[in-house]
Amino acid sequence: MANEVLYSGLGDQRTAAILAQEIALLLADRQSLWGHPSLWYLGDLAGRGSTVIQQPQVGLDGYDEMAAVTEGSSTSNTALADASDQVTIARQALQYQFSGLAELTEPNGIIDPVRLAASMVGSAMMRFQSMLTALHATFSQSVGTTGVDMSVDDFFDANITLDLVSAAGDRIMDLHPRQWGDLQQSLRAELGAIGFSPATTEMLGRWGPGFKGRFLNTDIFASAKVPTANAGADRDGALWTRGAILWADATARPRAGAFGVIVPAGKIQVEFESDAAGNLTKVVGNYFVGVAEGQDTMACRIVTDA
Repeated sequence: MANEVLYSGLGDQRTAAILAQEIALLLADRQSLWGHPSLWYLGDLAGRGSTVIQQPQVGLDGYDEMAAVTEGSSTSNTALADASDQVTIARQALQYQFSGLAELTEPNGIIDPVRLAASMVGSAMMRFQSMLTALHATFSQSVGTTGVDMSVDDFFDANITLDLVSAAGDRIMDLHPRQWGDLQQSLRAELGAIGFSPATTEMLGRWGPGFKGRFLNTDIFASAKVPTANAGADRDGALWTRGAILWADATARPRAGAFGVIVPAGKIQVEFESDAAGNLTKVVGNYFVGVAEGQDTMACRIVTDA
């Protein structure tokens, strides 16, 4: 037999491979606490004359305690305790660049200015999460043992640490998935009336799959952005209550972009830049944001085995 028409012989008539119509996102952690009420938002700094915003603190409503005074005697002055924390916003940016040939041969709409612009929102959220988790290492209070898996004991130790300094309010625990997995294993071994409440559909819809549930009035969130500690031997999770972490950002003003296109105002501003000579297009995203530690004793590090 000879001259059969075989696929292997149709080199000039077939391509080596074709792209599937559905595009799969590369594996990455896309969970963020951006906008969560446990973080104290200090406001939008656009047009306020500074990149820095200061949060004043004052010792009122029970900070100072009254004392017994002998009848007929005068009291003495008590100095009003005060303090402050600052957040500085700075530019966070991401840029893509593609050629005209890449764009016009694109079959799935990936290399498209509109699609890349929309992607900038997720990129800003992940940058915010990395900035947030980097603060874990700055908290002075700490529980956990290096090289030892996280356990229910560590959970209680962190909460007790905040109880001892009267850190009131709802609490959130931000853990690495390894720490969360170890805590789950420890929970399985616990007996008695201790109950864990898994995340409901409503909670997942609001905060995403990174929200794991609620345990003894503490919201638990897992993020791969939680950094390492002790030269990579451990993970640096944290527990805090509102006031421990402060943040601020700025809304960009609208302005004319390439070809007279108006770049709209918004928290995340995306602009397009065209290089006609090179037939190249840039998509640039900008976000001006800052995250800072507030009252240190309202948070506790959780350093356990990675």
